[in-house]
Amino acid sequence: MLLQPLQVNSAKSPTSRSGTIPAPVKGWNAKDALADMDEEFAIELENVFPNMTDVEVRGGYASHSTGNGSAAVETLIEYAGPATHKLLSAAGSVIYDSSAAGASTSIATGKTNARWQTTMFGTSGGSFLFMVNGEDAPIYYNGSAFTTPTLGGVTAANIVHVTAHQRRLFFTFNDSLTFGYLPIVSVAGTVATFDVGGLCKKGGKIQACGSWTRDGGSGPDDIFVIITSEGECILYNGDDPSDASKWSLVGVFSIGKPIGRRCIEKVGAELIVITQDGAVPLSVFLPIDQVASSSKSLSDNIRNQFLLSARSYGNIFGWQSIHYPQGSYALFNIPISISVSHQYVVNTQTGAWGKFVNQNAACWALYNGDLYFGATTGGVIFKADTGTSDNDANIEWTIQPAFSYFGTKGRQKLFTMCRPHFGSNGSPSIAIDLNVNFSDINPTSVPTPPVINGGVWDTSKWGEADWSPDNTQVSAWATVYGLGECASPTIRGADKSLSISFSAYDMIWQAGNAL
Repeated sequence: MLLQPLQVNSAKSPTSRSGTIPAPVKGWNAKDALADMDEEFAIELENVFPNMTDVEVRGGYASHSTGNGSAAVETLIEYAGPATHKLLSAAGSVIYDSSAAGASTSIATGKTNARWQTTMFGTSGGSFLFMVNGEDAPIYYNGSAFTTPTLGGVTAANIVHVTAHQRRLFFTFNDSLTFGYLPIVSVAGTVATFDVGGLCKKGGKIQACGSWTRDGGSGPDDIFVIITSEGECILYNGDDPSDASKWSLVGVFSIGKPIGRRCIEKVGAELIVITQDGAVPLSVFLPIDQVASSSKSLSDNIRNQFLLSARSYGNIFGWQSIHYPQGSYALFNIPISISVSHQYVVNTQTGAWGKFVNQNAACWALYNGDLYFGATTGGVIFKADTGTSDNDANIEWTIQPAFSYFGTKGRQKLFTMCRPHFGSNGSPSIAIDLNVNFSDINPTSVPTPPVINGGVWDTSKWGEADWSPDNTQVSAWATVYGLGECASPTIRGADKSLSISFSAYDMIWQAGNAL
């Protein structure tokens, strides 16, 4: 923070001072007490993403594909073959090819549900997208057609989760502590089983399985991971459960209970598990106990909000994480109801968090590196992080930085003016109100984006500012009022045509005496 005196009119005049607070690049903080929060955090960062040097309004979304029935699109997945990439979706009882913009094409019908778990898997016969949903017989897609494989030894329709590990397909069954697996590099055949019930002191069922790479590549150090519904994590080393010399128990660990079937996401060599304790990397919580793991989770900075969401909405379908390298973030879909969802997003370079709203997604997927989501209603698929509008509607955003004492705790200040600094390709329209001494005042209105050029500022209680669209760096003083030891401006905006970033704000106050 930069502090400097502005002016002193006389010995009897109050001293005006100014201070500059940088953008909250450390992101959304839902853990620390307001009085102890670092100034580079934000109390609220809604529809705003924290970069390394500024925070910016998130990208918009646009309609990509329609005609997927009228229900929620509950599965969205990329078929990624050597030469062919396709975007498949599932809604109701139908699976669609949604690769091309416009209307989707039905490619499989008569399915019992649309909640498929999937994995890509290659054999000498080709590259296959293997799909299971716990009610229908498993199927796989080769880039042009579906096949129902012959799976002996088990009731195939009970397979509810699938993962690839050490050149084998491994299966999770409904309501079971037994997993299954196929012969090496096979998509059909006799499914062998392996019971881990004797290791599970908490009981429950296998919720999901995954493959965790500890050595940074794919090789002998790949660990097979079993996550149970009651929060036990069982690790095995090896590639053949039928051979004791090639399959050994690493350990059994207690973690938070996982949320949903789509609770595991691989990010590089790391495996992230969505649990009631937060989003936790395996490499962090396995060497320590469950209590300590909650403070070491990826979601530690938003711990309180994540725990509240897990407690309130953990039984609603739609929990999912996805790594989006092109946007430098990992996204966690948080269903608030069957039709509304939020996203908690973390910058994978800095660990800073933000919150996205008004993207009501039932599922997410990457397709050719771009991000897409299936809507909770209407059978629509949207392309995310594109353009500056939400399907031609305004993106509404809010920034509330952490409270600042401006260098002097315990001293009263009369805050009089605030100047936010934005980078934009046009004229952002904002509303601003000042919070002092940990108050929580939000501007109750968001100015309509302007249709004229020029400077119009301080025309309402909070001030409304239209800046010249010729500027790339824009700022203007707003009159504010607040008496207290510390302050934080809440800044809101709405626009559908501009790219907007926030880099800092200036504050002017008159210093008083300690009380």
